[in-house]
Amino acid sequence: MGFEWLWRFAGRAAGPRDGQGLALDMILPGASMDAAGAASSTTRPMRRQREATLKVLSSKLLGAHLANRHQISYPLTIDFRSLPEDDRAFLLEVAGAAALAGGGGEPALEAATERLRRHGADEASIQRLREAAAAPPSVNAIVARALAGDRAAHAYAVSLLAVGTRQAAGQLYLTYLAARLGLSQEIVGSINRRYRD
Repeated sequence: MGFEWLWRFAGRAAGPRDGQGLALDMILPGASMDAAGAASSTTRPMRRQREATLKVLSSKLLGAHLANRHQISYPLTIDFRSLPEDDRAFLLEVAGAAALAGGGGEPALEAATERLRRHGADEASIQRLREAAAAPPSVNAIVARALAGDRAAHAYAVSLLAVGTRQAAGQLYLTYLAARLGLSQEIVGSINRRYRD
C-alpha cells in the first residue's frame, strides 16, 4: 500500500525518457518534428537558437582547453623510480652537469640532491649524480644523446630540477640548453611551471 500512490501518479505524469533532451531535440539538426511539421516561421528562431548554443559551447570548450593546454598538450613526469636503467643513468649525468652550472659549489649540489630525492632518486642515484658532477659530460654529448633517445624535454626538466631557481648563471645555462635541445617556448614554459621550485 505504501508506494501505490507513487506508481499511480507516475503513470499519469510520465515525463521524458532518460537520455532525452527535449530542448536540444528542438534545436539540433534532424530533430524529430510532429506530424504536422514545423512552419518556416518557427524554423528561423530555432536555427538562431542552435547557432547561439553552439557558439556558447564552442567558447566554453576552447576556454577549457586554453586554461589547461600545457597539462593536456605536453604531459611530462619525472620519477626516477619508474625510469628504465639507461634513461635513469643518462638523466643523472645530465643533472650532474646542471647542478654545478650556476657555480654554487657543494651547497648547490646538496640542494640538487634534495630536489631529485623528491622525484624518486634513491641513494644509488644520488651517488651517480655526485660522480657525474665530479666529471660532467659536455653539453654537446648531452644534446646528442637526448635527441637520439627522444629525451630532450626530460633532459631539460632534470636540469631545471638540478639547477633550481636561485642563480642567474644557472638560468642562463637552462636557456642555452633548451635552445640546443630545440625545445619550443611552449614546452619550456610548461616544464618551468611544473617543476620550478
